[in-house]
Amino acid sequence: MYTSVAWINDYLDPPATDQEQADLLTQAGFPLEEREEVADDIRQDFEMTSNRGDCTCHVGLAREIAAASNRKLLAPAPRLVEDGDAVENHAEVTNECLKACPLYTARVIRGVKVAPSPSHIASRLVARGDIPRNNIVDATNFVLFEVGQPTHVFDLDKLAGGKIIVRMARAGERFLPIGEDAVEIELDGSELVIADAEKPVALAGVKGGALTAVTDETTNILVEAATFDPVAVRHTSRRHNISSDSSFRFERWVSPSAVDPAAERLVELILEHGGGTLSKGVCSQGAPLPEPHQVQMRPQRFRDLTGVPLDDDTMIGYLDRLGFQPESDGKLITTTVPCHRGDIAREVDLIEEVVRMHGFDDIDMPDEMRLRPAAMPPALMCQRAISRLLVGAEFIESVTHTLVSEREGSAFLKDGESMMRVEAACAGGDACLRPSILASLLRVRRFNLDQGMRSLSLFEWGSTFHTRDDARSEKRSLSLLCDADEDGLRPLRGVMERLASLLCGPTTNLEIDSGESPGWYAPGGVVRINKTPVGWAGRLSPEATKNFGLDQPMMAAELYIDEFMTNWPPDIEVHPLPAYPAIERDLSAIVSESTAWQSIRDGITGLDLPSLESVEFVTAYRGKGIDKGHKSLTLRLRFRADERTLRSEEVDEHMPGVIELLKSRFDAEIRA
Repeated sequence: MYTSVAWINDYLDPPATDQEQADLLTQAGFPLEEREEVADDIRQDFEMTSNRGDCTCHVGLAREIAAASNRKLLAPAPRLVEDGDAVENHAEVTNECLKACPLYTARVIRGVKVAPSPSHIASRLVARGDIPRNNIVDATNFVLFEVGQPTHVFDLDKLAGGKIIVRMARAGERFLPIGEDAVEIELDGSELVIADAEKPVALAGVKGGALTAVTDETTNILVEAATFDPVAVRHTSRRHNISSDSSFRFERWVSPSAVDPAAERLVELILEHGGGTLSKGVCSQGAPLPEPHQVQMRPQRFRDLTGVPLDDDTMIGYLDRLGFQPESDGKLITTTVPCHRGDIAREVDLIEEVVRMHGFDDIDMPDEMRLRPAAMPPALMCQRAISRLLVGAEFIESVTHTLVSEREGSAFLKDGESMMRVEAACAGGDACLRPSILASLLRVRRFNLDQGMRSLSLFEWGSTFHTRDDARSEKRSLSLLCDADEDGLRPLRGVMERLASLLCGPTTNLEIDSGESPGWYAPGGVVRINKTPVGWAGRLSPEATKNFGLDQPMMAAELYIDEFMTNWPPDIEVHPLPAYPAIERDLSAIVSESTAWQSIRDGITGLDLPSLESVEFVTAYRGKGIDKGHKSLTLRLRFRADERTLRSEEVDEHMPGVIELLKSRFDAEIRA
């Protein structure tokens, strides 16, 4: 913030040199960034933190200097004479948005004379880097940079119906801001505006309107002083790319309790330098002023935390100079937070205030700091291990935005679900939170296809969002996407089996039960790890991929495995290697396309064949010699005994039973 050394000294007794101001404010947490001599004054630029809106003015910085150097603060104390008729005879205020505008006040001055500002006002503004306009406009800028409260003055005779209405804009309304190069803008209905009986006359907290601006012909004015929600001001400012000194301060919070003192100061300056008659009373609408809140601090906690052996009286003195009205009972210091200190809410905030007053340079730093690095959380270790596995399987990790278009996300909603939306102005185009990460991965796949990459496998960790019956849901998942080939789901299943083994151990069983997947799979199934459902996998339906301009078939999986990851790594039981060789037998059987491999494996396992160690899938064939709607499955049976070497005859006698099972239960035709 640009400041004038002389202007700050207007509120200090005794005054401080420019170097003293720079040193004391730097010590208080506002380092000097730039210094420049201006005529008979010195302009200094101090860095402002976003939580100290109270110091974006000369009185606020003078308050910090006075507290740090034990000077006296000479804050302005306006005195007004209301010698006109009632303000209600000339103006009416209606506040329709108490949440976005906690307090709006209006005063009326009649018979003012617009003229150049007196030299002491103009010189202060020039020293700060501003251009004087006239005694009315300059008074608003002077109060803004004096006490940090933005205000505005309307030409009362240009307000339709003499009305002020605080409301939301209506979509399609037009507004012309103040300014020589200003361009008329169209409002979309998301902005908070100040309107008269016919039209918007100001963007609340951001910019006044040209149609009601004060000119040389103005004689009657309405003085606005208010406070607005920081988020509402920031939204309007960003939405139309309009910023101002007012929006800068409102975005950092202005207390409703500071509105009336600033308005009185502005009216005092206008009456002093522009004349006129002040109407009796104030048009005001808003919520009740907030009650002062108290925050307590334990002196011993301060000493334990900082290592500084300050006595209680010194701490109380520091807080008193900052305006906290401290009281002590011997164990606790209780403070009443000043209305301008919106950044004070906890004990540690008061500890920081005492440290600032004592001086950061006076706190001893230890020669050594012993640190014990925290152990990496199991879930994070697991995520990194899974990511490495997928990268090794030639998948590429993607990091995408959580926002998608409504058209892209609509294909990934179950019955009864709907998408969560954000304001279009914040989204920058895509206004829906993704219900599935696949919507983001398909967009990436399409982009890379356009760049000539014919084959690509992707994965991403992230959150998905939807609503059901007005209840919001957010869930974290791991999603995989790859191009489909003649092997169907098998390559993706193999990757998921390796993932499940890493997650839960080498004996983990991964199953995919067909027919129970969401509508964006065709076909697909529920993925189960050790009988626990963890998501879905399958071929994406044409309806899901067409929104992304993808004609080629795609395979995908969505896995919700956070519950497994919290206890990673798994406990693994070590077994000795087999002492005797195994005997394997391969079978090829033609079965219906709808026959699931899992059901065949479970059927053979259910025969309880002696010495059967495993039933493994080898391959599936569809093509010449196989009728449409059928497939040829090749499976491998492995037999092994623990105490001796099996003979082929012992294994061969079990095979007729396996073949009979395939024929009778699955209507299979045995090929070999």
